[in-house]
Amino acid sequence: MGLILRLLLLGALAWVVYRFVKGFRGAPRPDDDTPAAPPPGQQAMRRCAQCGVHVPEGESTQSRGHFFCSEAHRDAYLREHP
Repeated sequence: MGLILRLLLLGALAWVVYRFVKGFRGAPRPDDDTPAAPPPGQQAMRRCAQCGVHVPEGESTQSRGHFFCSEAHRDAYLREHP
């Protein structure tokens, strides 16, 4: 009986260690700021620096390292942030 209890405790300990290690190697956490690469054939979504709307990278306008949903928002942003 004591041998079975030891084996159960050892199994439970191994499971806890496995789950702990798996948590470190799993998917990136939501607070990670690095953008994930889009799947093949799809465009990355970029956030407009002026209004915050997300648009596909191919439809966005870029200036000074920022992305914008339209030229009007790009111009407004650049007037406010010289």
